Amino acid sequence: MPQPLPINSPARTRALICFLFFFSLFGNTPVFAESPPIQIKQGDIFSLTLQLEARLDSAIGKFLNQEIRFYETADKRYAALIGIDLDQAPGSHSMEVTWKKGETTGTESYLVEVLPASFGTESLKLPKGMVDLDPPTLARVEKEQRQQKEIFDVSIPRKLWDGPFLRPVEGTIAGTFGLRRIMNGQPRNPHTGEDIKAPEGTSVTASNTGKVILVGNFYFNGHSVIIDHGLDLFSMYFHLLKVTVKEGEIVKKGDQIGAVGQSGRATGPHLHWGMRLNGARVNPFSLVDKSLAD
Repeated sequence: MPQPLPINSPARTRALICFLFFFSLFGNTPVFAESPPIQIKQGDIFSLTLQLEARLDSAIGKFLNQEIRFYETADKRYAALIGIDLDQAPGSHSMEVTWKKGETTGTESYLVEVLPASFGTESLKLPKGMVDLDPPTLARVEKEQRQQKEIFDVSIPRKLWDGPFLRPVEGTIAGTFGLRRIMNGQPRNPHTGEDIKAPEGTSVTASNTGKVILVGNFYFNGHSVIIDHGLDLFSMYFHLLKVTVKEGEIVKKGDQIGAVGQSGRATGPHLHWGMRLNGARVNPFSLVDKSLAD
């Protein structure tokens, strides 16, 4: 009769590893990732690729009460982009990823540690009428805000972007993302995008491939374009002088979509470039020159 392997023997260890690996692929018990916690700052994004050898049929995650949709990469793995809202409280949060292969399902758990980011404060002095809105203007603003909020409720269920994102205009980066603004002495919501200063009329291009889902002229944002890049990733371009695309149009990375202006509530020519991912308001530059799984 074969003798049992000693508890601390290399052979027993290898056998245990093989069993756990097999069970992680074909069992129904959650598999906890043994890697260190994923550390990410407020307003930033991270890319997660599942390290499973078996080709999957689907994978979907749950993080901070948001659904995280994965996509299949060129090497037949599954990856996702996850955003951390600029106002998300620092701390540790679990993320559950459920995958399916045929009739088999499994779960992987990750720990995400949100780190505090240093956002400054900016005091602005504007004409009283631009801060204290009269009733008709306030009604218009509330209607426009509802319209723009609803646009993020539905996204194309597949990945449209192609590789790293491009900055949409050459100019001076103002460093305004996340700034807590005080207008005429009144605290306002933080600035949710990055301002890029450039001469009026400078060409503005799509930061990546996607579908134009909103074109409009709004009180605060002026002439605006919003692009859906798929899988709950959106980019926004505000204060344009003009718009050169139409709603429903598919634009490629680098295509012109408008020109720098100072429409809406703006104190000078610049582009407000914003990004929203899984409902989180993130710094658009967190997607520039970043290696994204394709």
